[in-house]
Amino acid sequence: MSWVDPLAEQRVSTGTPGLDRMLGGGLIAGRPYLVTGGTGSGKTLLGLTFLLEGLRRGEDVLLVAVDEPPSEILENVRSFGWDLSAVKTLDANPGTRAIKRSAAVQEIRAMNDLKTMREMSQETKRSADAEDISIQSIQLKLRQQMQGTPFRRVVVDSITSVRRFAVKSSVDPQAERTEIQSLLRFLSESGTTTLITATPSDPAVLTAEEILTRGEVLLTRKWIADRSVRQLKIVRMRGAAHDPERRPFVISPQGIVLG
Repeated sequence: MSWVDPLAEQRVSTGTPGLDRMLGGGLIAGRPYLVTGGTGSGKTLLGLTFLLEGLRRGEDVLLVAVDEPPSEILENVRSFGWDLSAVKTLDANPGTRAIKRSAAVQEIRAMNDLKTMREMSQETKRSADAEDISIQSIQLKLRQQMQGTPFRRVVVDSITSVRRFAVKSSVDPQAERTEIQSLLRFLSESGTTTLITATPSDPAVLTAEEILTRGEVLLTRKWIADRSVRQLKIVRMRGAAHDPERRPFVISPQGIVLG
């Protein structure tokens, strides 16, 4: 009798076949994972591929957009022929962003206010001060929306930028870390499969996201003889066997394609 992986039926496809093979069938469902890499390494693209795969399967998916306006995210993948119009988006910093009329991705501006970007562009845009936005408010909006919609997949892009909204306290130097931990613990306990993007941190400092996520995928990009070389490596993956080798990849209309 052949051995059967007890978690096989709980695997979630990343939408990237090569990565699914490295993971032994996909991510274990209901857990948070970290995707690290420098600028232009493909972190956001991997996250969008993950959400697009969810849409193809008829799932509710959510993007927490911190680094880029949702309109730009939509525009960046338009050349691939991807339709992300059904992706619900929590724009963590809507007051400081230009909203394009052509964008159709949805934005969550307030607790119970879900509108398309096109509708938002027709309203008078209010200004927003930095203190109006905090990690607590992002977590509160996430909690509110998850109560109404059972999101199967969530992407936070990126946790590095989320830190900008953390409390800076001379009285409690751990305040920022505590806020990040609270947000990540909420995502972990929500039962959704979450990808959290981040830029590489100081290797001498163990971050909250490294502690609380269940696995990490590292994307690298470097120039060798005037040629861009991209590689993907699964740094760690709790509770599941995986391919630990670095694998080259290219970016195409299919997303990230491993060699």
